[in-house]
Amino acid sequence: MRIFIIYASLMLACTTQNSYANEHNCINISSDLALIQTLTESGQYRNLAEQSKNLTFDYQTTSSYPEYLAFARKKIDTENPKATLKCPIETGVTVALKKSKKDLVIADLVAPFELKATNNKQAILLIHGLTDSPYLFHDLAAFYHANGMTVRTLLLPGHGTAPEALTQVDYKAWQLATQYAIDRTLQDFEQVYLGGFSTGGALVLDNLISSSQNLAKVKGVILWSPASRAKSTIAWAAQYVDWLPFVDYTHKGADVDFAKYESFPLNAGAQVHDLMNNLTDSLNKIEAIPDIPLLTFSSEVDSTIETQATIDLLNVWHNSKNRLTKQQDTLFYFGEEASLANLPTTVNRILPTCNKQDFCTSILNVAHTAMTSAPFNPHYGWQGNYRNCETAFGSEHYQTCKTTNKATLGETTSENLKQYPSLQRLTFNPNFEQMTTAITGFLAKTQ
Repeated sequence: MRIFIIYASLMLACTTQNSYANEHNCINISSDLALIQTLTESGQYRNLAEQSKNLTFDYQTTSSYPEYLAFARKKIDTENPKATLKCPIETGVTVALKKSKKDLVIADLVAPFELKATNNKQAILLIHGLTDSPYLFHDLAAFYHANGMTVRTLLLPGHGTAPEALTQVDYKAWQLATQYAIDRTLQDFEQVYLGGFSTGGALVLDNLISSSQNLAKVKGVILWSPASRAKSTIAWAAQYVDWLPFVDYTHKGADVDFAKYESFPLNAGAQVHDLMNNLTDSLNKIEAIPDIPLLTFSSEVDSTIETQATIDLLNVWHNSKNRLTKQQDTLFYFGEEASLANLPTTVNRILPTCNKQDFCTSILNVAHTAMTSAPFNPHYGWQGNYRNCETAFGSEHYQTCKTTNKATLGETTSENLKQYPSLQRLTFNPNFEQMTTAITGFLAKTQ
């Protein structure tokens, strides 16, 4: 009788576990408000998986990129607490990698990847931003690959697993990983483009101005909201994180967004602050900036990065002496031309216009988080399953933001939030097609 009871208990536990797996996936957990509250309190997705092995990769080796990708996937599988959660989201990348939609799990979507072209002539390396993952580049990667380029992405240390991993990371580890990825890609291809979003953009520029190798193969750099100076003073204050015992996060969320951490560790802000300072110091001291053209995408209304600091950065790069490619420098700007008074007139400018009525009436402005994803993105897009409502988290406006049928989208500025307290932060680029047209033109001019 006792054996039967034990057996029945085990069967009930398995049934409950399987029921949970069947009921919840990466799509519906982001709209289950009761579950979000539970996960916020427990920190289940904020903390690294219990079976975490702290796997490391020697970025100073000559290991092949497939070897690096295998390491990154194994690290995600062992450290991400929701790595095996079902995630039936199909993108251009999952199709190119020939992965079945019904079999996809979260690890498949956040892992770095390589989409190979039919030759080794041209490649682009894409580096994501702080608290993000390579999923942020799925739409752009499919675009580049369709245009005959091999696409590689990098997973920065501390990312793709759980926010806890960013409580101890050092920005020098990001620099080392970036150096490996750039060096490896330059070895493997004849022509190379480098792309970076936010922190990834700062890492690309930081690497180029400190590199001792021949950069002749680098034909261009494409930046989306590059980290230049933080909009918030929190990043500055975060450098004193060690003075604040038992305070590890500026915000604790449920972390149900599979592609980006919702919780924000203080140390993450401290490290990106130091990285940006390092980049600024290097730009001011360097005698000759690499003769590589820049295509930059930036929004006038950005609550993460100080846009005018980005303009200043572009000025320094563009005005550097003896640059033969400066006539190819281009700024794709979501804003008013009047705010570009400090930008040299020799920088090409593209100011997109709204041409889709639904977007025009619902979107206030283009947020920092909106740059790289297309309106058709199944997770972050116009009809996507995820809504970024973290600014309203803990208030009565959170539920409205998550459930309303008439959402207002835009950047989470104080002005916007005062007028629209249940504002949904924009997570897709309403001008994605205009952006890819600009990229196509930039590639044609720089090859």
